[in-house]
Amino acid sequence: MRKTLASKEITMNKTLEKILVCPGCHAPLRSNGAFVHCTGGEDCPAQPREWPILHDVPILLDESRSVFTIRQALASPPSLPERKVWRRLLSRIWHTRPGLSRNVAAQRNFHHLAERLAHLPQALVLVVGCGDEGDGIHVLLEKPNVTAMGLDIRITASVSVLADAQQLPFADGSFDAVVLQGVLEHIFDPFQVEKEVFRTLKPQGLVYSELPFLQPNHGGAGDVTRFTWTGHRRFWRRFEQLDAGACCGPGMALAHMLQQFARALLPWRAWRVVSDWATDWLFWWLKYLDGRLVRHPAGIDGASAFYFLGRKSDRAISDLALIDHYRGAQ
Repeated sequence: MRKTLASKEITMNKTLEKILVCPGCHAPLRSNGAFVHCTGGEDCPAQPREWPILHDVPILLDESRSVFTIRQALASPPSLPERKVWRRLLSRIWHTRPGLSRNVAAQRNFHHLAERLAHLPQALVLVVGCGDEGDGIHVLLEKPNVTAMGLDIRITASVSVLADAQQLPFADGSFDAVVLQGVLEHIFDPFQVEKEVFRTLKPQGLVYSELPFLQPNHGGAGDVTRFTWTGHRRFWRRFEQLDAGACCGPGMALAHMLQQFARALLPWRAWRVVSDWATDWLFWWLKYLDGRLVRHPAGIDGASAFYFLGRKSDRAISDLALIDHYRGAQ
Protein backbone atom coordinates (compact mmCIF):
# COMPACT_ATOMS: atom_id res chain seq x y z
CA MET A 1 0.00 0.00 0.00
CA ARG A 2 2.81 2.41 0.71
CA LYS A 3 4.24 1.90 -2.77
CA THR A 4 0.86 2.15 -4.42
CA LEU A 5 -0.04 5.34 -2.56
CA ALA A 6 3.36 7.03 -2.39
CA SER A 7 1.88 10.42 -3.28
CA LYS A 8 -0.37 10.20 -0.21
CA GLU A 9 2.37 9.25 2.27
CA ILE A 10 2.42 12.61 4.10
CA THR A 11 -1.37 12.64 4.45
CA MET A 12 -1.35 9.03 5.58
CA ASN A 13 1.26 9.66 8.28
CA LYS A 14 -0.72 12.59 9.68
CA THR A 15 -3.88 10.51 9.69
CA LEU A 16 -2.09 7.59 11.30
CA GLU A 17 -0.87 9.80 14.14
CA LYS A 18 -4.45 10.88 14.85
CA ILE A 19 -5.99 7.42 15.06
CA LEU A 20 -3.25 5.28 16.66
CA VAL A 21 -4.01 4.15 20.21
CA CYS A 22 -2.55 1.75 22.76
CA PRO A 23 -3.45 -1.87 21.88
CA GLY A 24 -4.10 -2.57 25.56
CA CYS A 25 -6.33 0.27 26.80
CA HIS A 26 -7.01 2.32 23.62
CA ALA A 27 -5.52 5.43 25.19
CA PRO A 28 -3.73 7.94 22.90
CA LEU A 29 -0.04 7.40 22.16
CA ARG A 30 2.84 9.85 22.48
CA SER A 31 5.88 9.60 20.22
CA ASN A 32 9.45 10.72 20.76
CA GLY A 33 10.65 9.66 17.33
CA ALA A 34 12.17 6.28 18.25
CA PHE A 35 9.36 4.99 20.49
CA VAL A 36 5.64 5.47 21.09
CA HIS A 37 4.33 5.47 24.66
CA CYS A 38 0.90 4.72 26.15
CA THR A 39 -0.65 7.70 27.96
CA GLY A 40 -3.29 5.61 29.71
CA GLY A 41 -1.77 5.53 33.18
CA GLU A 42 -0.87 2.63 35.45
CA ASP A 43 -4.14 0.77 34.84
CA CYS A 44 -3.19 -0.05 31.25
CA PRO A 45 -2.88 -3.87 30.92
CA ALA A 46 -0.56 -3.81 27.89
CA GLN A 47 2.90 -5.33 28.15
CA PRO A 48 5.08 -3.48 27.37
CA ARG A 49 3.72 0.05 27.47
CA GLU A 50 6.16 1.57 25.02
CA TRP A 51 6.89 0.30 21.55
CA PRO A 52 9.70 0.84 19.05
CA ILE A 53 9.43 2.38 15.59
CA LEU A 54 11.33 0.54 12.87
CA HIS A 55 11.63 1.98 9.34
CA ASP A 56 8.84 4.47 10.21
CA VAL A 57 6.56 1.57 11.20
CA PRO A 58 5.35 1.48 14.83
CA ILE A 59 5.46 -2.04 16.31
CA LEU A 60 2.36 -2.12 18.52
CA LEU A 61 2.23 -5.65 19.93
CA ASP A 62 0.64 -6.32 23.31
CA GLU A 63 2.80 -9.32 24.23
CA SER A 64 0.51 -10.27 27.13
CA ARG A 65 -2.24 -11.22 24.64
CA SER A 66 -0.41 -12.12 21.44
CA VAL A 67 1.63 -15.08 20.20
CA PHE A 68 3.89 -12.58 18.41
CA THR A 69 6.72 -10.71 20.11
CA ILE A 70 8.50 -7.43 19.53
CA ARG A 71 11.81 -9.28 19.42
CA GLN A 72 10.57 -11.33 16.47
CA ALA A 73 9.44 -8.18 14.70
CA LEU A 74 12.79 -6.46 15.23
CA ALA A 75 14.83 -9.45 14.12
CA SER A 76 16.39 -8.85 10.74
CA PRO A 77 15.74 -11.57 8.16
CA PRO A 78 18.82 -13.73 7.57
CA SER A 79 20.83 -12.78 4.54
CA LEU A 80 20.46 -15.30 1.76
CA PRO A 81 23.64 -16.69 0.24
CA GLU A 82 24.22 -16.01 -3.41
CA ARG A 83 22.55 -18.77 -5.36
CA LYS A 84 24.54 -20.75 -7.84
CA VAL A 85 23.66 -20.45 -11.49
CA TRP A 86 22.01 -23.86 -11.63
CA ARG A 87 19.86 -23.06 -8.58
CA ARG A 88 18.70 -19.80 -10.17
CA LEU A 89 17.85 -21.70 -13.34
CA LEU A 90 15.87 -24.31 -11.42
CA SER A 91 14.00 -21.54 -9.57
CA ARG A 92 12.99 -19.92 -12.85
CA ILE A 93 11.81 -23.23 -14.25
CA TRP A 94 9.85 -23.92 -11.05
CA HIS A 95 8.01 -20.62 -11.29
CA THR A 96 6.89 -21.29 -14.86
CA ARG A 97 4.35 -23.83 -13.61
CA PRO A 98 0.75 -22.64 -14.13
CA GLY A 99 -0.51 -22.95 -10.53
CA LEU A 100 -3.83 -24.26 -9.27
CA SER A 101 -5.38 -21.14 -7.68
CA ARG A 102 -7.76 -18.64 -9.26
CA ASN A 103 -9.92 -16.00 -7.57
CA VAL A 104 -12.90 -15.47 -9.85
CA ALA A 105 -14.60 -12.68 -7.88
CA ALA A 106 -12.04 -10.43 -6.14
CA GLN A 107 -11.51 -7.87 -8.92
CA ARG A 108 -15.24 -7.41 -9.42
CA ASN A 109 -15.83 -7.21 -5.66
CA PHE A 110 -13.19 -4.53 -5.12
CA HIS A 111 -14.76 -2.55 -7.95
CA HIS A 112 -18.08 -2.73 -6.09
CA LEU A 113 -16.39 -1.72 -2.82
CA ALA A 114 -14.75 1.26 -4.54
CA GLU A 115 -18.13 2.31 -5.94
CA ARG A 116 -19.62 2.28 -2.44
CA LEU A 117 -16.79 4.53 -1.21
CA ALA A 118 -16.91 6.87 -4.22
CA HIS A 119 -19.17 9.42 -2.49
CA LEU A 120 -16.49 10.10 0.15
CA PRO A 121 -13.92 12.80 -0.66
CA GLN A 122 -11.32 10.74 1.24
CA ALA A 123 -11.97 7.14 2.26
CA LEU A 124 -9.68 5.54 4.84
CA VAL A 125 -9.32 1.78 4.37
CA LEU A 126 -7.53 -0.68 6.65
CA VAL A 127 -6.03 -3.71 4.89
CA VAL A 128 -5.39 -6.44 7.46
CA GLY A 129 -2.72 -8.97 6.54
CA CYS A 130 -1.33 -6.84 3.72
CA GLY A 131 2.13 -8.45 3.52
CA ASP A 132 1.33 -9.80 0.07
CA GLU A 133 -1.03 -7.71 -2.03
CA GLY A 134 -4.25 -9.70 -2.46
CA ASP A 135 -5.95 -10.63 -5.71
CA GLY A 136 -7.76 -7.71 -7.31
CA ILE A 137 -7.11 -5.18 -4.54
CA HIS A 138 -5.26 -2.87 -6.96
CA VAL A 139 -8.72 -1.92 -8.30
CA LEU A 140 -9.48 -0.32 -4.93
CA LEU A 141 -6.04 1.14 -4.21
CA GLU A 142 -5.85 2.98 -7.52
CA LYS A 143 -8.89 5.12 -6.70
CA PRO A 144 -7.81 8.73 -6.00
CA ASN A 145 -10.13 9.10 -2.99
CA VAL A 146 -8.86 5.96 -1.21
CA THR A 147 -6.05 6.00 1.34
CA ALA A 148 -5.06 2.52 2.51
CA MET A 149 -3.27 1.60 5.71
CA GLY A 150 -1.65 -1.82 5.84
CA LEU A 151 -1.41 -3.91 9.00
CA ASP A 152 0.57 -7.12 9.36
CA ILE A 153 2.84 -8.94 11.82
CA ARG A 154 5.93 -8.49 9.64
CA ILE A 155 7.30 -5.39 7.96
CA THR A 156 6.99 -5.14 4.18
CA ALA A 157 6.72 -2.23 1.79
CA SER A 158 2.92 -2.29 2.26
CA VAL A 159 2.85 -2.14 6.07
CA SER A 160 1.92 1.06 7.92
CA VAL A 161 1.57 -0.53 11.38
CA LEU A 162 2.89 -3.82 12.72
CA ALA A 163 0.29 -5.26 15.09
CA ASP A 164 -1.84 -8.28 15.92
CA ALA A 165 -5.27 -8.18 14.25
CA GLN A 166 -6.77 -9.38 17.54
CA GLN A 167 -5.74 -6.05 19.15
CA LEU A 168 -6.12 -3.37 16.50
CA PRO A 169 -4.26 -0.26 17.75
CA PHE A 170 -6.76 2.22 16.30
CA ALA A 171 -9.38 4.47 17.85
CA ASP A 172 -13.07 3.61 17.67
CA GLY A 173 -14.69 4.56 14.35
CA SER A 174 -11.44 5.18 12.48
CA PHE A 175 -12.07 3.53 9.12
CA ASP A 176 -14.55 3.68 6.27
CA ALA A 177 -13.75 0.09 5.26
CA VAL A 178 -11.71 -2.89 6.42
CA VAL A 179 -10.38 -5.58 4.07
CA LEU A 180 -9.39 -9.10 5.18
CA GLN A 181 -8.26 -11.34 2.33
CA GLY A 182 -7.14 -14.82 3.37
CA VAL A 183 -6.40 -13.65 6.92
CA LEU A 184 -9.01 -15.04 9.29
CA GLU A 185 -7.91 -18.66 8.82
CA HIS A 186 -4.55 -17.70 10.35
CA ILE A 187 -6.04 -16.04 13.46
CA PHE A 188 -6.26 -18.07 16.67
CA ASP A 189 -9.32 -16.11 17.85
CA PRO A 190 -11.08 -14.81 14.71
CA PHE A 191 -14.15 -13.75 16.73
CA GLN A 192 -11.96 -11.25 18.58
CA VAL A 193 -10.94 -9.86 15.18
CA GLU A 194 -14.61 -9.41 14.28
CA LYS A 195 -15.09 -7.37 17.46
CA GLU A 196 -12.08 -5.21 16.64
CA VAL A 197 -13.21 -4.66 13.05
CA PHE A 198 -16.67 -3.65 14.26
CA ARG A 199 -15.17 -1.29 16.84
CA THR A 200 -12.78 0.48 14.48
CA LEU A 201 -15.28 0.94 11.64
CA LYS A 202 -17.28 4.14 11.33
CA PRO A 203 -21.08 3.91 11.41
CA GLN A 204 -22.18 2.35 8.12
CA GLY A 205 -18.57 1.28 7.56
CA LEU A 206 -17.86 -1.58 5.15
CA VAL A 207 -16.07 -4.89 5.55
CA TYR A 208 -14.77 -7.17 2.79
CA SER A 209 -13.72 -10.66 3.83
CA GLU A 210 -12.41 -13.73 1.98
CA LEU A 211 -12.03 -17.02 3.84
CA PRO A 212 -11.21 -20.56 2.63
CA PHE A 213 -13.56 -23.51 2.94
CA LEU A 214 -12.28 -26.56 1.03
CA GLN A 215 -8.52 -25.99 1.04
CA PRO A 216 -5.65 -28.07 2.42
CA ASN A 217 -3.59 -26.66 5.26
CA HIS A 218 -1.44 -23.83 3.94
CA GLY A 219 0.16 -22.47 7.09
CA GLY A 220 1.17 -25.36 9.32
CA ALA A 221 0.19 -24.68 12.93
CA GLY A 222 -0.84 -21.17 11.90
CA ASP A 223 -3.75 -22.38 9.75
CA VAL A 224 -6.62 -22.82 12.22
CA THR A 225 -10.04 -21.86 10.80
CA ARG A 226 -12.48 -22.88 8.06
CA PHE A 227 -16.08 -21.75 7.56
CA THR A 228 -18.97 -23.08 5.48
CA TRP A 229 -21.26 -20.69 3.62
CA THR A 230 -23.59 -20.39 6.62
CA GLY A 231 -20.67 -20.19 9.06
CA HIS A 232 -19.08 -17.28 7.20
CA ARG A 233 -22.38 -15.38 7.13
CA ARG A 234 -22.93 -16.01 10.82
CA PHE A 235 -19.42 -14.82 11.60
CA TRP A 236 -20.33 -11.39 10.14
CA ARG A 237 -23.83 -11.47 11.66
CA ARG A 238 -23.54 -7.88 12.97
CA PHE A 239 -23.16 -6.66 9.38
CA GLU A 240 -25.83 -6.15 6.75
CA GLN A 241 -25.02 -8.34 3.77
CA LEU A 242 -24.46 -6.37 0.57
CA ASP A 243 -23.00 -9.24 -1.43
CA ALA A 244 -21.67 -12.73 -0.77
CA GLY A 245 -20.62 -15.74 -2.79
CA ALA A 246 -17.80 -18.09 -3.71
CA CYS A 247 -14.58 -16.45 -4.87
CA CYS A 248 -12.74 -19.74 -5.50
CA GLY A 249 -14.78 -22.67 -6.76
CA PRO A 250 -14.89 -26.47 -6.68
CA GLY A 251 -12.48 -26.75 -9.61
CA MET A 252 -9.73 -25.11 -7.58
CA ALA A 253 -10.75 -27.16 -4.53
CA LEU A 254 -10.48 -30.42 -6.49
CA ALA A 255 -7.10 -29.48 -7.97
CA HIS A 256 -5.61 -28.68 -4.57
CA MET A 257 -7.02 -31.87 -3.02
CA LEU A 258 -5.54 -33.96 -5.85
CA GLN A 259 -2.20 -32.28 -5.25
CA GLN A 260 -2.43 -32.98 -1.52
CA PHE A 261 -3.37 -36.60 -2.28
CA ALA A 262 -0.25 -36.93 -4.44
CA ARG A 263 1.89 -35.48 -1.65
CA ALA A 264 0.47 -37.97 0.83
CA LEU A 265 1.24 -41.00 -1.34
CA LEU A 266 4.98 -40.70 -0.75
CA PRO A 267 5.59 -38.03 1.92
CA TRP A 268 9.22 -37.30 1.08
CA ARG A 269 10.36 -33.76 0.42
CA ALA A 270 11.87 -34.61 -2.96
CA TRP A 271 8.65 -36.37 -3.96
CA ARG A 272 6.59 -33.31 -3.00
CA VAL A 273 8.58 -31.18 -5.44
CA VAL A 274 7.99 -33.70 -8.23
CA SER A 275 4.31 -34.24 -7.36
CA ASP A 276 3.60 -30.50 -7.09
CA TRP A 277 5.18 -29.91 -10.48
CA ALA A 278 3.27 -32.79 -12.06
CA THR A 279 -0.12 -31.96 -10.52
CA ASP A 280 0.20 -28.29 -11.48
CA TRP A 281 0.61 -29.25 -15.13
CA LEU A 282 -2.02 -32.00 -15.00
CA PHE A 283 -4.81 -30.13 -13.23
CA TRP A 284 -4.25 -26.37 -13.82
CA TRP A 285 -7.24 -26.25 -16.16
CA LEU A 286 -9.74 -27.14 -13.41
CA LYS A 287 -9.62 -23.62 -11.95
CA TYR A 288 -10.95 -22.16 -15.21
CA LEU A 289 -14.23 -24.03 -14.76
CA ASP A 290 -14.95 -22.06 -11.58
CA GLY A 291 -16.26 -18.93 -13.27
CA ARG A 292 -19.30 -20.99 -14.24
CA LEU A 293 -19.42 -23.47 -11.37
CA VAL A 294 -19.61 -20.87 -8.57
CA ARG A 295 -22.93 -19.69 -9.96
CA HIS A 296 -24.55 -23.06 -9.24
CA PRO A 297 -25.86 -24.09 -5.78
CA ALA A 298 -23.73 -27.25 -5.77
CA GLY A 299 -20.73 -25.08 -6.60
CA ILE A 300 -21.37 -23.13 -3.40
CA ASP A 301 -21.38 -26.34 -1.36
CA GLY A 302 -18.05 -27.37 -2.86
CA ALA A 303 -16.34 -23.97 -3.03
CA SER A 304 -12.69 -23.50 -2.20
CA ALA A 305 -13.29 -20.06 -0.61
CA PHE A 306 -16.09 -17.59 0.11
CA TYR A 307 -16.34 -13.79 0.14
CA PHE A 308 -18.56 -11.42 2.12
CA LEU A 309 -19.18 -7.71 1.60
CA GLY A 310 -21.16 -6.10 4.38
CA ARG A 311 -22.10 -2.86 6.10
CA LYS A 312 -21.82 -2.26 9.83
CA SER A 313 -25.29 -2.45 11.37
CA ASP A 314 -26.95 -1.88 14.73
CA ARG A 315 -28.83 -5.18 14.41
CA ALA A 316 -27.45 -8.71 14.18
CA ILE A 317 -28.98 -11.32 11.92
CA SER A 318 -30.69 -14.11 13.87
CA ASP A 319 -29.75 -17.74 13.53
CA LEU A 320 -33.25 -18.44 12.20
CA ALA A 321 -32.81 -15.84 9.45
CA LEU A 322 -29.54 -17.46 8.43
CA ILE A 323 -31.57 -20.28 6.89
CA ASP A 324 -32.89 -17.88 4.24
CA HIS A 325 -29.34 -16.82 3.31
CA TYR A 326 -28.21 -20.33 2.45
CA ARG A 327 -27.66 -20.68 -1.32
CA GLY A 328 -26.31 -24.21 -1.61
CA ALA A 329 -27.95 -27.35 -3.02
CA GLN A 330 -28.40 -29.36 0.20
